[in-house]
Amino acid sequence: MAQRIIVIHGRHTKPAKAPHAELLKKSLISGLSRVDKAKAKKVQSGKIPVEFVYYGDVNNELLSTKLKIRKTLSAKDPDCANAPCLPHEGYQESIDRLGEFSKFSKSAYHKTLKENKDFRWLDDAARAFSTLTAIASASRLNMKVIAKATEDMGAYLLTRKVGSKVRQRLQEPLKAAILRGDDICLISHSMGCMVAYDVMWKFSQMSEYSDVQASGNKVNLWMTLGCPLGEAGVKRNLYDGDERKSDKHPRKIIKDWVNVAAKDDFVAHDSSMKDDYRGMLTNGYIDSITDKKIYNCFAYKGKSNPHKSYGYLAHTYVGMRIAEWIK
Repeated sequence: MAQRIIVIHGRHTKPAKAPHAELLKKSLISGLSRVDKAKAKKVQSGKIPVEFVYYGDVNNELLSTKLKIRKTLSAKDPDCANAPCLPHEGYQESIDRLGEFSKFSKSAYHKTLKENKDFRWLDDAARAFSTLTAIASASRLNMKVIAKATEDMGAYLLTRKVGSKVRQRLQEPLKAAILRGDDICLISHSMGCMVAYDVMWKFSQMSEYSDVQASGNKVNLWMTLGCPLGEAGVKRNLYDGDERKSDKHPRKIIKDWVNVAAKDDFVAHDSSMKDDYRGMLTNGYIDSITDKKIYNCFAYKGKSNPHKSYGYLAHTYVGMRIAEWIK
């Protein structure tokens, strides 16, 4: 059984597909190297392949309706018909700076906040949190209004075309890996956790995926980083939001779920998945759910951001759990 890592990114604007994948891989290897350099080399060399699921072009297009955000999309993505995207320059330096910390402790995090502008509850953070709040308090009558007004997470949850387009990006490589019989580590960040949950629910519950169900193969390790799945508005609008209690949750398609939430991560406001998804355990749909709190010391251009995927992937705990999965 070949091992394979699949990574799906999160919300908000993104650099072009190829450099974004390279930055994620460098962050992943950085975290693994802290724990086991030999296993990090297996990933770096391609002995354990890593697939990066990209829907940044969808996010960039959705968010470009706002002039302030559109101005930041000053680069072009050749893999997405030269669509506008974020420049990728500067992120590598931020990832490298994470290597200067011997460990990601409370004191290291406070050092990051002291040396950078505190970005925990400003601008992007406020928009993300208000989106989750708006969806949570929404009635069925005003869902369309919210879908039009809110950010990319709202569009994913409340707009069928957007949701279908984004899910398709993950469905194809994940289904192929399951049917090949791969030993899969699926890593999802932020909005990507919602996408992964919905795809795995579909795979395990819907008749058109009977080939996936018949294979008996699972995602052996699902890691959720900066995960919003505990929020009431998110749970209400997931693919199984309107299903009967007996049809809730992905069923016997995940072996172990490890959820990692950083201190002050605005999207992972509800940081515990074990209490929200206990039914998966009691019904025997999954072997384990583990919640872990960490400090994310990522900063970019003088702004701290405890939600950023690069900081999560470079963290020692994330590296340790992936290293445990690697044979």
